[in-house]
Amino acid sequence: MAGFLVDQMLMRLGRWLRLLGQDAANPEDCDDRELLQRAIAEQRTLITRDRRLAEDCCRAGASCILIESSLLEEQLLEMRRQGIDLELSPQRCTVCNCLLQEIEPPEKSGEEFAKESAESKMWRCECCGKLYWRGSHWNRMQDMLERLNRDSR
Repeated sequence: MAGFLVDQMLMRLGRWLRLLGQDAANPEDCDDRELLQRAIAEQRTLITRDRRLAEDCCRAGASCILIESSLLEEQLLEMRRQGIDLELSPQRCTVCNCLLQEIEPPEKSGEEFAKESAESKMWRCECCGKLYWRGSHWNRMQDMLERLNRDSR
């Protein structure tokens, strides 16, 4: 599978899918017809909450996942039922979906992200240059995913 194409109403889910290591494009300014055409052309599974768009996908023979919930945690559980592991795996930029490259953390102890880093791993987006590291925000995300995994068994 080439990955996912996530419609505008699920932008937050798209960012989380990228945090889970998934190729999840979030195209901006696309109408339903353009989304469907792009999903077919790129062989991506379209993720939407729009029932009509999901029906159009089925009629066109495109792969589609209809998300029922408006709540992020429930959306993540719906994706888990589709086979997505709820484990943090920094491989894609949450902003632009490009690949991340692991980099050496700065040696200067005064830099904010070096102090905050729970581990010495850091990543930089190959396209937009955004930096990622395992800080307190990572721990909160990890805790939420562990809770979802535990409570949904």
